[in-house]
Amino acid sequence: MMNKDAGDDATHPYVALSGRVPCKVTGKISKGDMLMASGKPGYAMAGDYKGGAMIGKAIEDFDGEEGVIEVLVNLM
Repeated sequence: MMNKDAGDDATHPYVALSGRVPCKVTGKISKGDMLMASGKPGYAMAGDYKGGAMIGKAIEDFDGEEGVIEVLVNLM
């Protein structure tokens, strides 16, 4: 997680190039869902695959309004 020691989330959010990383999410997400940017800034949501627009793949379930889950980030 690049930038993790540079400042807080408001000024220096995490930058992930690849690997298993925490990701802020919104809405219902199932393990294996592809994640894309949501309408809420800084959060991802489950969505259909769109080349180049995907953030990563969920590797755990989430069923709430907002939270943090582990995501696999890789070149897709």
